[in-house]
Amino acid sequence: MDFKCRIEIERQQLYQLVGSYALLDPRSLMKSQEFDSILNQYNELIKKEKPTA
Repeated sequence: MDFKCRIEIERQQLYQLVGSYALLDPRSLMKSQEFDSILNQYNELIKKEKPTA
């Protein structure tokens, strides 16, 4: 699975949790942290792929 697909799946799961529980619910917070980690990994990958000037 590529990062863009995984990001979208994680985003949808986060929105569902926030909608079902609350933004500050532990389940929502945990998913938010997981989502942040995936976004950070993706950003690092993008940085490595871009040539530096």
